[in-house]
Amino acid sequence: MKKLWITLPAFAPDYSGVCSAFFELGGLSVIHDASGCTGNYTGYDEPRWYGSNARVCCSGLREIDAVLGRDDKLIEEVLYACGDLNPTMIAVMGSPVPMVIGTDMAGIARELESRSGLPAFGFDTSGLFLYNKGVSEAMTALIRRFTQPAEQTVPRGINILGMTPLDFSLNSNADDLSALLKRRGFEPLGRLMMGVTSEQIRGLARARANLVVTQAGLDTARLLRQTYGTPYVAGLPLSDGGDVCELLEQTLADGQNRSLSDPAQEGGILLVTEQLLGNALRRAILRHDPKARVTVGTMFGLDRVLAAPGDLDIPDEESLRRILCAGRFSKLVGDPLFFDLIAPEDKIRFYPLPHPAISSKLYWDQVPAWLGTEMEAFIHSIITE
Repeated sequence: MKKLWITLPAFAPDYSGVCSAFFELGGLSVIHDASGCTGNYTGYDEPRWYGSNARVCCSGLREIDAVLGRDDKLIEEVLYACGDLNPTMIAVMGSPVPMVIGTDMAGIARELESRSGLPAFGFDTSGLFLYNKGVSEAMTALIRRFTQPAEQTVPRGINILGMTPLDFSLNSNADDLSALLKRRGFEPLGRLMMGVTSEQIRGLARARANLVVTQAGLDTARLLRQTYGTPYVAGLPLSDGGDVCELLEQTLADGQNRSLSDPAQEGGILLVTEQLLGNALRRAILRHDPKARVTVGTMFGLDRVLAAPGDLDIPDEESLRRILCAGRFSKLVGDPLFFDLIAPEDKIRFYPLPHPAISSKLYWDQVPAWLGTEMEAFIHSIITE
C-alpha cells in the first residue's frame, strides 16, 4: 500500500517535464495519449500555457489504435500538424498506454525527421516517473543534438541549468537570477529552460562554468563537463545569493566542481522541497543560526552527490507521514498540501513553501521570490517562531 496516495495529488510526471523544457523553443510537442495526459500538462503543470502560442498537441490515441499498433496514424497526424504550424522541431513522447504496448518513440521520431526535415526527438515517457526526469532527458537530448564546440570561451560566461516553472513558478525568479549574476560580474549565456533560445543551446560550450539550480540540471552539467570540460556549481542562490556566487568564483579560478551543502542535523527543522532549494534553505538558516538542526528531504529522488549524510529520500506519502509522526522534527517546511499530513498530536509547526510540481495552480501564484527581502523574511520566520 506504499504507493497509495490518499492526501497528496499526483506530482507532475515525466512527460510534463519534457514539454516544459521544450516550451519556449518553437517546436511541436506531441503527447501520445487519449487526451488526459495532455490536459494534465496544459491545465495543471504549465503556468505559461494560458495566453501562449505554444504548440502542444495530443495524438488522440484510441483503443483500436493501441490494439492495432497504428504508429503510421500518429506519424501522418504529426506531419499534417507540422504543415499547419511550421514548428522549429518535433518532440514526441509517451504516456501509460504507449509504455504498455511498447511503442518505439525513438523510431517514430526518426521517421518524422526523415519525412519532415525537422529535428525530431522521441522520449519513452510513461507518466510513472516524475517531472525532473523528463526535464533532464529533454535538456540532455537537446545538448547532444545542438551544442557545438566553442573556438573561444567567454571569460566569465555562466550557463544556468535546470530552470522550469515546475520549480521556479512564473514570477520573477528566473530573471532575478540572471540579474544577480550580472551584478556580480558574470555573463549569463544559456538559460535552460526559461528565457532559452536555440542559439543559446548551440553556444553552451562557450561558458567557463555552469550553475545548476535544480536537481534536474545535474545530468546536463555532467554531460557538459564530460564533453567540453566545463565545471559546474550545484546551488540555488537565495536571499542575497552570495554563497553561490563565491563558489562560482572559486570554480572559475580552479575548474573544480562544487555544490552548496552542509551537514544534516537530526531533529529540529525538516525541509521537504526540491533538493537544491532545500540545500540553499539549510545554508541560509545555518547562516542566521549556526546551532539550528536542519535536515533536507525530497520526494523527487535524492541525488547522493548533492545530499549530506542524514538527508532523506522520501519516496511516497506514507513515508512522509511516518517521518512526521515519529517525533523527530518540530518544524516542517514544504508545499502547503503537506499541512494535511500533520496530525495535531505531532506538534509540528508548519511553514508553507509552494512547489508547482506538487500543488499546481492552487498555489503557484504564491511561490516567493528566491532573492531579496521576501525570502529573508521567510527564513527569519522559520528561525524565530
